[in-house]
Amino acid sequence: VALNQDPAPFAKKELADYVEQWVPSFDRLHGGPDRAPKFPMPNNLEFLLRYGTLTADKELIDHVKLTLRKMAFGGIYDQVGGGFARYSTDAIWKAPHFEKMLYDNAQLISVYSQAFQAFKDPLYEAIVMQSLSFLQREMTSEDGLYFSALDADSEGEEGLFYVWTEQELDSLLGADMSVARAWYDLQQGRWERDRIILLRTRSAEEAA
Repeated sequence: VALNQDPAPFAKKELADYVEQWVPSFDRLHGGPDRAPKFPMPNNLEFLLRYGTLTADKELIDHVKLTLRKMAFGGIYDQVGGGFARYSTDAIWKAPHFEKMLYDNAQLISVYSQAFQAFKDPLYEAIVMQSLSFLQREMTSEDGLYFSALDADSEGEEGLFYVWTEQELDSLLGADMSVARAWYDLQQGRWERDRIILLRTRSAEEAA
């Protein structure tokens, strides 16, 4: 095994020019690209994280941090079972296409791990551990192999497994429902047919 000694096929200025053209497409409120549907694009996040830290570019670093936080708090992330859905159908990471892909989750685990290494935010560590647990629990076969995806549909309806009615939450949580109301934005999470997508409002450290 040897290091590639060939000259780099690009100059630093070319990278800087590319990033400069990229920045105007950032969503300044919700992170990610300024459009919908919105995909996590872990390769993009990894590049921006590495390039931003190497060049000490605060704008890029802040964008990565915003994106990782908004995704972690949004409906694209399974707030109960861990793991990310394939994409958000809207620009605010609220309503996902509920299919979960192995390749997305594997790459996002890597991105959140690198972000935790760089910034030591416990939110990133929690997402990594929850997502690893999800992969082991739900996407690993009895033979130790990984499934490529989990379907979006359950009982013939997209997302039914992942959404709640307020009555279901009341019945399940009882006296702890007040904690859930502080932890999740149930009003903003209202979706189709009065079902609720769980959206977080704060990190564990902020809620403590």
